[in-house]
Amino acid sequence: MRIAVVGCSHGTLDDIYASVERCDQEARAKGEPGIDLMICCGDFQAMRSPPDLLAMACPPKYRALGHFHNYYAERKKAPFLTIVIGGNHESSGYMWECYHGGWLAPDIYFLGFAGCLLIDGWLRIAGASGIWKSGDWKKGHYETVPYDDRTIRSVYHIREYDVARLLQLQGRGASPDVFMSHDWPLGIEQHGDTDALIREKPFFRDEIGSNTLGSPPLHALLLALKPAFWFSAHLHVKFAALFHHSGAKTIVTRRGGRPVAPTPAAVVVENPDEIMLDDEDEDEAGKSEEPKGENCACAGGATTSANPDEIALEDEDEEMVEGTETKVAPVVVVEEKKVEQEAPKPAAIPAERSTRFLALSKPGPGKDFLQIIDVPVPAGYERPTVVVEPPVPAPTVADDAVPETEAPSSLPASSTDPSDPLPTSSTPSSLPSRPTPPSPPPTRHHPTLYFDPHWLSIVKTFSPYLSLRPQQTPFPPPATFDALIGSSLDWIRANVGEGGLKKVEDVQVFGRTAPATGDGFDDGPPSWYTNPQTEAFCEMIGIPNQINPMPEGFKEAQEKMRVEAEAAAVEQAKVRAEAKAKALKEAREEALKMVDDVPVEEEEGGDEEALSVEKA
Repeated sequence: MRIAVVGCSHGTLDDIYASVERCDQEARAKGEPGIDLMICCGDFQAMRSPPDLLAMACPPKYRALGHFHNYYAERKKAPFLTIVIGGNHESSGYMWECYHGGWLAPDIYFLGFAGCLLIDGWLRIAGASGIWKSGDWKKGHYETVPYDDRTIRSVYHIREYDVARLLQLQGRGASPDVFMSHDWPLGIEQHGDTDALIREKPFFRDEIGSNTLGSPPLHALLLALKPAFWFSAHLHVKFAALFHHSGAKTIVTRRGGRPVAPTPAAVVVENPDEIMLDDEDEDEAGKSEEPKGENCACAGGATTSANPDEIALEDEDEEMVEGTETKVAPVVVVEEKKVEQEAPKPAAIPAERSTRFLALSKPGPGKDFLQIIDVPVPAGYERPTVVVEPPVPAPTVADDAVPETEAPSSLPASSTDPSDPLPTSSTPSSLPSRPTPPSPPPTRHHPTLYFDPHWLSIVKTFSPYLSLRPQQTPFPPPATFDALIGSSLDWIRANVGEGGLKKVEDVQVFGRTAPATGDGFDDGPPSWYTNPQTEAFCEMIGIPNQINPMPEGFKEAQEKMRVEAEAAAVEQAKVRAEAKAKALKEAREEALKMVDDVPVEEEEGGDEEALSVEKA
């Protein structure tokens, strides 16, 4: 399955889709599979209309409606199935409506504050929204719309409740193929080219030195779930790492064994991307005032290496960024520290498991915000495909933003070598100024989302402990988790879909809650809404909906109002019909009266005319 991974979105959805579509067209023009899925790692900014801007934590000068509102209003359609998580600059009121996950717009699915899905029934994607702040870690989800100066920021802080649920995925089903987060796992920078990261972002030096860069709860999830891939954003830098779950150290060397240049002496540098928030969130991932564009890397160039632990870092990516000059730094390799063993391991013992981590930046000139990866499908799996029309030129922000270059005559082949930590599609040396039509009709696969039965059982089990107060409801004893979750799983398998496997689209259907732009409600503060998708999800697994539930008696009152309105409408129609009939009757009587009262001179004139006719 070919996946487009995007870092921070920052509301530039049109530009991101245009970039991904160009990568898709280039791949299909060469007879390769197209893009199947797009995932966005936070700061998605799903603004439905201007009131949602007041539910996003950022200074007023950064508030921009962006592009999403057109997808929400269904004036535009996402060209790829898109899965997103939340960051720290979001339409928090809308995200809360879909706390358990839901369609933000057609073909754009929010994974929830914590969630896990199966793509086509086999690719397991889990994720956690928000960022870390210790002061809110053990609190409940007490924030409500409208937010005040404090809750507008605390609402996106990750909670123990959500991480505790994700931790229960360990040992229940296969390890996730992909884990998505906005924040980085704590200490992950130690498993890649740390010196290069400090050279790129020198204001991280102190946090790296004190081991405080990243999120401790995400580190716990990394250790427990051991996903094959982990994608993040937030810090606005591209960074790759290889985390060995055996505890083996990751050593960075240059190709050919040359040592990595030492890190320069410490220099006090301010973070140009930092947004100064009043609560002093440790948030270095705010927007900068750089112009946004559609620069992208269609993929990192796959390389062949004898080292099975090699990881393709950003230096190796042969990227073409529109309107900018690509600078390639010396290539580095991440390799495992060699440990002497007395005897080779038996063939029956599985190879050491490792997680390939990749963080991406934000859209903008020279920013590495996009990576295309290939995840091999299971043996024997045949995915359905549909024939699509030949590719058409993808939308661009400006025609003159694309340099006039010719398409390369040959491009490197796609790598599916399992030794590549980030198997990627080929990388063009330049982006063509116009699409090259493919010879045979290409095929495109539209994946299907399925609920993960194990995750549903966890959500059902932990539902009574979801707190809407500042104090978190105490959890049951950990020793009881297995029995409780096992009982819930039995219920899910007996009552949901076929053995617990059910298509998302059979339960949750997108429908607008807040008015869209152009509906005449573009002013005023944000409001809260009960989302039918959340109600449908809770009904499916047999739990009460605690997310913006309708007030007690509201449905009954709403039904009573509907009946009364219908009766009033019938009565008004009856009154209007009677008034119309009366008016017609009066008009008819008045007309007859006017005929009977013909003036005398008109009658005499009429007799004279009649006599003259007779004489003639």
